[in-house]
Amino acid sequence: MRILVTGAGGHVGGAVLQRLYAEGHSLIALGRNPLPSLSPEIEMLQVDITSPDAAEHVLQKAPPLDGVVHCAACQTGDAEALMKTNYFGTKQLLEAARKAGASRFIYLGSMSYLRRPLELPVTEVHPLDMAGPYAASKYLGEWIVLQEEKELKGISLRISSPVGAGLKYRRIFRFFVEKALRNEDILLHGQGGRRQDYVDVRDVAEAVQLALTKDTGRGAALFNIASGRALSNLALAERCIAVLNSGSEIRFSGEEDPDENMAWQISIDRAEAQLNYVPRFSIDDSILALAGELEQA
Repeated sequence: MRILVTGAGGHVGGAVLQRLYAEGHSLIALGRNPLPSLSPEIEMLQVDITSPDAAEHVLQKAPPLDGVVHCAACQTGDAEALMKTNYFGTKQLLEAARKAGASRFIYLGSMSYLRRPLELPVTEVHPLDMAGPYAASKYLGEWIVLQEEKELKGISLRISSPVGAGLKYRRIFRFFVEKALRNEDILLHGQGGRRQDYVDVRDVAEAVQLALTKDTGRGAALFNIASGRALSNLALAERCIAVLNSGSEIRFSGEEDPDENMAWQISIDRAEAQLNYVPRFSIDDSILALAGELEQA
């Protein structure tokens, strides 16, 4: 298959590119900036998807296409910048995909637009709440993709919390791994009870490969992509210390955690049934993958 991948320089996009390359697909990596580390067998297309003529630029270089995997997203900035990338940019790519003859458009969605408090387990029909410009822009991007159900089939993969190698954001997972590598104490608020579903980025990449190739029936499709396991902050800290044989200790700040009772118990039943998606990597695998990368940096 000839596939265009956006956001190939990012955490998820990079893993997707590696997985699809290993599968033998003909790949085009699209981004604003060049990616010098790409294999010479992967084409690079430097395009700003927010520009009015983005679709035209893609069509000049990419056709014909079998599929598009849209990993690129804007997470920060004002409402206009977020909407310009996450909605308008997606709309531009859809136009290019249709004209290039693609049969599938895979959108990497998120859990940011789910209504709180969560209704457990979290399924694909969970109530929505576009609280904030990022959530609104990502949802609108998903919505427009899911209108594609004829010649071009739209598929949205709602990703929980991708972790593992390539994780650049210093959020709790990377923060705990860094602390454990340095044998520094890990500080928890509340009792460390907040539970999150962490999914290894390699499992996300496998889900993309399945979404490109599996028969999911007629019409657009929506799937939760997660590990199917909710892990508390305390348990994550314990695993980081154990897996990395760290001298770190867990300490409690004495401050309350407003999300102490939040639990991201995400159902992946639909993805298992229709995509044959089965997560292969454990939280320990993800810790080791990121730690190995950080130690080599």
